Amino acid sequence: MFSKLMEKTAKNALAARAEQTLVEQLPVDQKALRVMGWLIKPENLKKVGIGAIGCAVAVSMIKNANQMRSYRTAMGKELKKQLEPVTEKLNELEAQNEELKRQNQELLKKLEQKA
Repeated sequence: MFSKLMEKTAKNALAARAEQTLVEQLPVDQKALRVMGWLIKPENLKKVGIGAIGCAVAVSMIKNANQMRSYRTAMGKELKKQLEPVTEKLNELEAQNEELKRQNQELLKKLEQKA
């Protein structure tokens, strides 16, 4: 038990010494090193993993939404292009219908005048 405690203390001292040496050699901010140290601890690794998975899911959802939006836009343009002849024909038929209604009204007036 005592040897394990000594071993752990020695490892912590070596890690602290290695960190200090690294800080002296590299132009790295100590806060950044502390954050990195916190991130790689086993008890915090689960939190980091959940956060990373959450970010990946969010990015995936945004990407899919953008793809769906662009697909909808493309399909709308294609559908509009395909319906153009049908719309023209419908407009022609509506114009014919209005003309026939006008002619019908004229015939009804002539019939009323003769009667």
